[in-house]
Amino acid sequence: MTAATETTLYFVRHAESEANAAGRFAGQWDSPLTERGRKQAEAVADFLKEVAFDRVVSSDLSRARDTAAAIARRHGLEVETLTDLREIDVGDAEGRLFEDLRSRPDFTPDGFIQWPGGESLEEAFARVRRGIERVVSQSPGQTVCVVGHGGATRILVSHFLGLLPKLYRHPRPTRNTDLTIVRTDGETYRIEALFDDAHLERPPSPEERAAGGETEQR
Repeated sequence: MTAATETTLYFVRHAESEANAAGRFAGQWDSPLTERGRKQAEAVADFLKEVAFDRVVSSDLSRARDTAAAIARRHGLEVETLTDLREIDVGDAEGRLFEDLRSRPDFTPDGFIQWPGGESLEEAFARVRRGIERVVSQSPGQTVCVVGHGGATRILVSHFLGLLPKLYRHPRPTRNTDLTIVRTDGETYRIEALFDDAHLERPPSPEERAAGGETEQR
């Protein structure tokens, strides 16, 4: 595949949800955007308005879908939803506080925690990889905005970097609407920006600092 037919992926994490604001795991629970989250969605949409997107693809969960809708409006595009792009299923951890993760004896900053009733790393990776490979195969030579979730994107990034089964640990807390830019020929994936939050003016909130870069299943 030549450079002209490479796919460029802009991974955008959804804006702040009610679960984010409360410091709680959402997983695949459909936690809606807060008012601040809706403002964040408009802000990232403005930041990306000059990018010539051919498609805007999103998880079908409303916090991602509504973030994607703000971006899509700037480009006259419809949001395409894929259930494979949903956040990690955290099972019994839905609604629990982020701090509950660190109280587990098996917690490590670069490890994956499978909660009772939730997905394993292998299951979550297979699902989100399937979704991204579908998008890439349909979009040669195109630039695609992919709006999703912190945990799912962290797994993909770890795969692109060759780290799995360990997870990439970002040096600072990752934030709502951060950007990861990847170019791919369908076989190899080159990361050009990683959890970039330069478009966000405010410093991380206390909830973001408390969550840190490891608690991503939101």
